[in-house]
Amino acid sequence: MPGSTVPAYWLYGERLGGRFPDALHIEPIVARSALHGWTIQPHVHHQLVQFFLVTGGGGSTRIDGRDHALAPGSALLLPPSTIHEFRFLVGTEGFVASVAEPSLARLFEAEPDARRLLSAPSVLSAAPGADDTLEPLLRLAMAEFGANRPNRDFALAAYADLIASWFSRALRGAIPGSEAAHDPRAQLVRRFVERVERRFLAHDPLTDYARDLGVSVPHLSRSCRELLGLSPTRVIQDRLMIEARRDLVYSASSVAQISFRLGFTDPAYFSRFFSKRAGISPSEYRAKA
Repeated sequence: MPGSTVPAYWLYGERLGGRFPDALHIEPIVARSALHGWTIQPHVHHQLVQFFLVTGGGGSTRIDGRDHALAPGSALLLPPSTIHEFRFLVGTEGFVASVAEPSLARLFEAEPDARRLLSAPSVLSAAPGADDTLEPLLRLAMAEFGANRPNRDFALAAYADLIASWFSRALRGAIPGSEAAHDPRAQLVRRFVERVERRFLAHDPLTDYARDLGVSVPHLSRSCRELLGLSPTRVIQDRLMIEARRDLVYSASSVAQISFRLGFTDPAYFSRFFSKRAGISPSEYRAKA
């Protein structure tokens, strides 16, 4: 759908307006999906983190232009501004928990590494602990959400922290080399990733990143490889690829226009950059989307 505009919602089908009503909104997958023929069209949420658990059925999802299969036990994390869509099997069961990002400020302040772990889309297939810990937690949260009891707002905020903490722990085990937040390397890598998010379109050299972070390029490279399993250059390139895939799938811009928006001065170089990492040209990738 390269020619269409991706709508932004608070919750799917609900236009932006006012503030997010609760610290946590949680509902079964069927509640919204069945109304739309079990097909959720491409859309985006700003300042909203979503957590999914599929307990029965399944289907597929496309997240920022990449396809993933869904099956019972699949747990999904969708950070703010992630373009996503779903094709659920009829009768799919599970939960969707939506949290306004400011509601997680307490968690991020106490556990700075959680912000990094929850900053990228993730699909955990047959996530360990999903059946005996995450599913009961989501059921309790949904019961609290549906009741009108004293201290409801406080309780929902606590459940939001618990759900986000579950995903943070799960991702800590899933990402190679993830370390505790008190590790200075983890702090450095988190600051680097945050700066990449702000500056990736500028194509700053690694020397600039290292200087601004107060470390040497070899130290930055070593920390990224040990904690992320990637070089810092690869981190920057992967972020550019995410944006390139988004534009190719969800915008009507030409390949040349996309290359200039992403900071490339030569569309031909951008095409080589993309082809080397995706295995196909930008035009071929768009045609298959």
